Amino acid sequence: MLNRKFHAKVPNEKWVTDVTEFMYGNGQKAYLSAILDLHDKTIVSYVLGHSNNNPLVFL
Repeated sequence: MLNRKFHAKVPNEKWVTDVTEFMYGNGQKAYLSAILDLHDKTIVSYVLGHSNNNPLVFL
């Protein structure tokens, strides 16, 4: 949808998300889903969870 156009002229025009996996403790995993505003590269929101699934991204 963005067609590699990762710049936004105004705030809240384009948001993107990604999920990062973290290993901790005794082989446990945590997943961080952050939402980034492409206008000024600020984090709009984030969710931390123990499973990498759709509700993690859609919250």
